[in-house]
Amino acid sequence: MKIALLFILGIVVASCSNKIKPVTEAYFGENLPGNEPQLFAPGFVNDGIATRDITFTPDGDEVYFGKNIGNSRYATILYCKNTKNGWTKPEVVSFARDSRYIYIEPCISPDGKKLFFVSNMGQEIDENNRFITDIWVADRVEDDWGTPYKLDTVINSPDPEFYPSVAANGNLYFTREDPITRANTIYKSVFKNGTFQKPIPLPDEINCGRARFNTTIATDESFMIIPCIGMPDSYGGTDYYISFFNETKGWSIPQNMGEKVNSATTFQYSASFSPDGNFMFFMSTKANNLATGKLDYKTLSNMHNAPESGNSNIYWIDASFIDTLKQKATFIEN
Repeated sequence: MKIALLFILGIVVASCSNKIKPVTEAYFGENLPGNEPQLFAPGFVNDGIATRDITFTPDGDEVYFGKNIGNSRYATILYCKNTKNGWTKPEVVSFARDSRYIYIEPCISPDGKKLFFVSNMGQEIDENNRFITDIWVADRVEDDWGTPYKLDTVINSPDPEFYPSVAANGNLYFTREDPITRANTIYKSVFKNGTFQKPIPLPDEINCGRARFNTTIATDESFMIIPCIGMPDSYGGTDYYISFFNETKGWSIPQNMGEKVNSATTFQYSASFSPDGNFMFFMSTKANNLATGKLDYKTLSNMHNAPESGNSNIYWIDASFIDTLKQKATFIEN
């Protein structure tokens, strides 16, 4: 999972330059999480508005994340940058400000050269289903992003495509929705000679459960996280599952990632990793911001306008627990 940053003796070293950045400046100065999940960057990333889908530039100095209001009637991508004056307040990215459209599910490629996202731009807007979407990409231009363009028909079809996830070798993983059943199938497109090849659906170990969403591929393609519903060992909602890849055995049987990231009372359906792979970020609808005394309007208002009130939030956790899950991986015998 290691890509660009090395955490050594309490500093973050950007491998692409000689710049040394103290840990206190990384991740909004947050204390690094351990084996229990923590709410990530309250006041910057988590602020009470429904928040999900987080991605970083390789040097960790830019973070992009999704916000939505009104059941995604309005949905867009925000960013913060780490500058010499500290982290900037969230702003909407320049290409995602047209309120007619939705802009969701950002994913920066491991080399930092492309920002993938999903949008219904260019489609006839159907207010009964605004999620007639395609995968778009913007190329890095100095310290900003160029004009986005839609991937061609090798990737985008007349059906909705969602949640791009990119490996270090450029291979693209995404979901495609059947317009009749609304079921999502997870696909892989190999990136070869500078172009994406015809996508192929992944096996049942990945396309598992009654429904599955928003898969996240490890940068080295060694494992995949699959949010899905309808598994026999589910906690009761949409849970995060993980499948590991073996060159000779294929994908392992999907394994519930456990109560650290799943619970019966919440929804979980998007995950990602820090640039160095040391931390897992995941969306959950935990309601930890609860009143304990007499209710009044001020209490209700404060709860509504703060994180962990039941809207989706982004949490992070030390990713080392994935090594334990790998030791438990089982494969279907051929």
